Amino acid sequence: MRIPSPKTLRRESRKVVLLVPHGHNSLMAKAEQKISLWTEQLRRMREMQYAYHKKFFHGLYFFLVLVIGCLLWDSPVSLALVPLLVITAGTQSCFYLHFVDFARLHARHIETHFNKALGKDTLVGSEVEDLYFYPIDAPKIGGFVPSVPLRFFSFFTLHWVMLWLGLAAFALWRLLPMMGVCGKHYLILLGFWATLNFIYLAWFFGKARDRHAMESFLKISS
Repeated sequence: MRIPSPKTLRRESRKVVLLVPHGHNSLMAKAEQKISLWTEQLRRMREMQYAYHKKFFHGLYFFLVLVIGCLLWDSPVSLALVPLLVITAGTQSCFYLHFVDFARLHARHIETHFNKALGKDTLVGSEVEDLYFYPIDAPKIGGFVPSVPLRFFSFFTLHWVMLWLGLAAFALWRLLPMMGVCGKHYLILLGFWATLNFIYLAWFFGKARDRHAMESFLKISS
């Protein structure tokens, strides 16, 4: 959704401040300054959101190329790296997603300021994102949202999870016969590392403690 230009928002702000007696020019100047600052903050948050979306997809493709390269090399070392790269790809994707969530939350807070000052439906970008992508307040694991599992965002997440698991399983199928007795120890370490990452991501996105702390701070600072 396109952000209104500073000129448009200042024009709307004048409609509000014109209700104030003419002698209060400082109130008008202060209102215009607030509108200008909110507009700049909103622009920065939307740019941040776009930037980390790009990083997310670039990261997926980068790890996919690495994994395919390791599979084609087909040595014990390269095959052993594949499951580790898969785990790292998942965690890295979630890392980018938590930046996107930050930008969306902050943008929603700024839009609330605009709507209070200029009218309830002046900016509805955050509401549309909740309806079309995924509700920002809903618990999730990475990009999968259990409350809306049929949203394309959840399906996209499952698609990549299945692809990564398939590539890791193929690597293990090729690797384990080469490792002999060491394969058991490798699987134990790999299972521990994968479980640790999954538990942390499920806890971070499920409990959303940082998101709640951020929202509380924004409400207090308003």
